[in-house]
Amino acid sequence: MRWLYPFLFGTLISSVYGSLLVIATNETYADRIASFGPRLTENGKVGYLVEPTADPTGCRKVEAPCLDWVALVRRGGCSFITKVRNMQQSGAIAIAVGDPDHQSGWITMYAPGDTSDITIPSIFLAKSEYRALLYLSKVVDTPMMILLQLDDFITWPLLDILMIIFVSPSVMMIFIYISWRLRQKNRLKQLVAPVDVVSKLSTKRFSLEKLLENEAEECAICLEDYINGENLRVLPCRHDFHAFCVDAWLTTQKKFCPICKRDITCNPC
Repeated sequence: MRWLYPFLFGTLISSVYGSLLVIATNETYADRIASFGPRLTENGKVGYLVEPTADPTGCRKVEAPCLDWVALVRRGGCSFITKVRNMQQSGAIAIAVGDPDHQSGWITMYAPGDTSDITIPSIFLAKSEYRALLYLSKVVDTPMMILLQLDDFITWPLLDILMIIFVSPSVMMIFIYISWRLRQKNRLKQLVAPVDVVSKLSTKRFSLEKLLENEAEECAICLEDYINGENLRVLPCRHDFHAFCVDAWLTTQKKFCPICKRDITCNPC
């Protein structure tokens, strides 16, 4: 089943694009790098683009037309890997396979089996690019110098694509969650009273004998009756509560009096 991998995952594994620059005209033609063989380096590869007249398909070895030549062959007649091996044995430093008839655009060239013997890079040209380069190579008197280069900004290895598909949404969700937590923390900080402000509020000891007519006998927070000698916290609005009850309320819930809703951090009127 391993032979199916390139067809099932081809667009993910090797959608690597490059370009072919004609030095004399400064024109650039898009291409696609094969899935086998060495990668182009950052400096690219300079050579002379020549069609092997003895066999334009590259299906058999030919005599090298010049040094540092890049074979321009057409699709068909044999497999891609056969073309590359033949041109490599013919002394080519690279090979460009063009599609003379089909309108399918760029394809990625695959090869079954072991391709460790391939030492030259190979590219695929769509119909329009192949025909234009073939015409230029025949109208000039001397071999046409070209530069094969890799467009790194659209090179997408499988790992990078998996990172984008699966990891990026997770990172975004984590970022959103952290942002939400920070906003909640800031919002809570604005709603509660600082501990140092609460600790400075006045206190008193509860005494049932000294209880006035309108004073409460129980804490409005815990609803427990006051006991003689208990420490009560008195808010600026003159309402009192168990100190531990109201301190926890003001510093963790809201900075307002539980009864009259007055902000205890505001200066008295």
